[in-house]
Amino acid sequence: MKAVHWLPIHTIDNSSSVSFIKAVSAWAATSGNAGQGVKIAIIDTGVDYTHANFGGPGTVAAYNANNRSIIEPGTFPTAKVVGGRDFAGDAYTGANTPVPDPDPLDCNGHGSHVAGTAAGLGVNGDGTTFLGPYDNSTPFSSFLIGPGVAPRADIYAFKFLDAVAAPV
Repeated sequence: MKAVHWLPIHTIDNSSSVSFIKAVSAWAATSGNAGQGVKIAIIDTGVDYTHANFGGPGTVAAYNANNRSIIEPGTFPTAKVVGGRDFAGDAYTGANTPVPDPDPLDCNGHGSHVAGTAAGLGVNGDGTTFLGPYDNSTPFSSFLIGPGVAPRADIYAFKFLDAVAAPV
C-alpha cells in the first residue's frame, strides 16, 4: 500500500534543533548545570563574540566596528568567549600562506553556528541575550536563536578556516 502524507516543516536553527538533540534532557541530567565549568574549543571559522548568542551587543554596528586582525581594548575575550586565536587570517584559501593574528572573530558564520549549537546562550525574540533558566521552562518557541546544549560552558575560539576555505 502506498500513501502520500504531509510532512511538518522544520527549520535549521537552534530553536527547533536543540530539542531534537535532547538539550533539555542534558540540562536535567546535570541538575540544571547546563555546562557550568565546561570548556569547549571551537576549531572552525572563529566565533562572532559580538553576537547576542554569546553575550555581545548583537548589532551589525558592533560587528562592523571590530577590526578582525587586532584585538581592540574591551572587545575580546568576553565573559562567554573566554579565549582563542586566529591561525588563518581572513584571506586564507588553503592554497596560500596563512596570516595569523590574535583576533578569532568569525567572518564566515560557520564557527559561530557550531559554537551556538554547543554552547550558545540563546537570543530572545527581541534580539537580546537569553540568560536562562535552562530547564523545562525554557521558552523555545519564542527564540530567534535557541540556546545550545551547554549554554553555561566557556567557549574558546580557534580560527583555522576563513570565508574562502570554510567547509561547505
